[in-house]
Amino acid sequence: MGCHKKAFFLLVVVSLLTISFASALSEFSVDYEAVKDNVVYREPAEFYISIKNNQEFSDRFKISFGINPKWSTQIIPPKDSYLTINKGETKKIRVLIMAVSEMPPSLYRIPIIVKSLKTNLSEKIYAPIYLKSGKLAGEYPPTVTAKVSIPEEIYPRETVRIMIDLKNRNKLNITEIKIKLSSIVINKETTTSLGPLEEKTIIVTYSFDPMEPPKKDTLTLNLYVNGEIIRTIENMPIEIIGYSDIIESSELEKSFLKTEEKITYTNDGNVRKQETLKIEMGFFEDIVTSTNPKTYVLKEDGKRYRALDADLKPGAKTEIIIIKNFRPLVLIITITLVLLVLYSIFRSDVIVKKQAVVLGTKEGGITEMKVIMNVRNRTARPIKNVAIIDNVPNIADIQKEFQIGTLKPTKIVTHERKGNLIKWNIDFLEKYEERIITYKVRSKLSILGKFKLPPAVIKYENEKGKDVITHSNSVSLSI
Repeated sequence: MGCHKKAFFLLVVVSLLTISFASALSEFSVDYEAVKDNVVYREPAEFYISIKNNQEFSDRFKISFGINPKWSTQIIPPKDSYLTINKGETKKIRVLIMAVSEMPPSLYRIPIIVKSLKTNLSEKIYAPIYLKSGKLAGEYPPTVTAKVSIPEEIYPRETVRIMIDLKNRNKLNITEIKIKLSSIVINKETTTSLGPLEEKTIIVTYSFDPMEPPKKDTLTLNLYVNGEIIRTIENMPIEIIGYSDIIESSELEKSFLKTEEKITYTNDGNVRKQETLKIEMGFFEDIVTSTNPKTYVLKEDGKRYRALDADLKPGAKTEIIIIKNFRPLVLIITITLVLLVLYSIFRSDVIVKKQAVVLGTKEGGITEMKVIMNVRNRTARPIKNVAIIDNVPNIADIQKEFQIGTLKPTKIVTHERKGNLIKWNIDFLEKYEERIITYKVRSKLSILGKFKLPPAVIKYENEKGKDVITHSNSVSLSI
């Protein structure tokens, strides 16, 4: 009974494997057609490989040959290494196979592997090649390998160097091979030659528009011999890098006590630039400076600037006009100097500062006050014959008693209309000497509101012997 179960189980497994194998065979089929299969060393054999898609959908197929260093394989054109085949469709590819190592004459079978990229199923066939003794009498097919070196990041202001390493894989003398580089931003062609088995490095330079916007791109290399593509390298990544650089230039115009400077800022880059434009300017320099457009004061790291916020597109410009006008400042300084000179010429050599202090009140009014006058010689020379005359209105009387240490008046005169006149004489006032004069005043009635004492009159003899008259300040009192 156990034997019957084992036999049944084996039958089921074999049936499933057979069905799976039959299903796999039905996915797609691969066949070959020999164009030239009887060759000598270094002579390429030629085949056509037919692939039929039996699936109910389109599929992409990859053709490879395994790893065999004694044989060189090439698909013509190289892009047919990957083929898209619609359902029910058959496509052919051309294959060249050449012995690159000397081997004894014999029948050799070279594997050709076809793989479905959707189902991951693969099929392998063997192309028979009869290698006979002797040397190649005909021509080799052009077989060239290439390697491209290019910076992945490119600044458009710089010239890029593209290095292409070429290697001729056989003894064919290629007198002209065209190299074409293409992408969104690069389009360059050049030609060279390759001798038998020669290796060569070609350097291609390419200059970009400095304003080329930043972008990601892929570079493709195609090699052409006699107008046919013999090698393609695709999807080499490159990227145009964004940059911005604000360039500053200026123009200066000068006139009398005035300068006008025009500063131009240019975005010499390929991306938009937002930046605060700063012009260093001290406080006193700022006093005589105006700008167009208007700027604002910015303080950073202990420095003071005039600043403007700018938003510049690639290649855009903005201008700041800085006007430094010293004319008003010079005019103000000149007027001030003139006034100082005039003041020094016409100022009084003797000054009297007058003030008053309330000493007594009655019924809300002033009844008694004290008047103080400071007399000072503000020159570095003595002054002779100084007379001070002060006036007290009729509403008040001068007290005849004077404090010890104060200068007593020379004369007191009562005038019906002008009131009381008091006179002091100083025969000699030393340089920078100061005298203090005080006296008291008592009002006849309580003074309500504001009470004003008129300025005192000062008369003295200047250095030329002429009389000079000046006045003190007036004094107002109120409670």
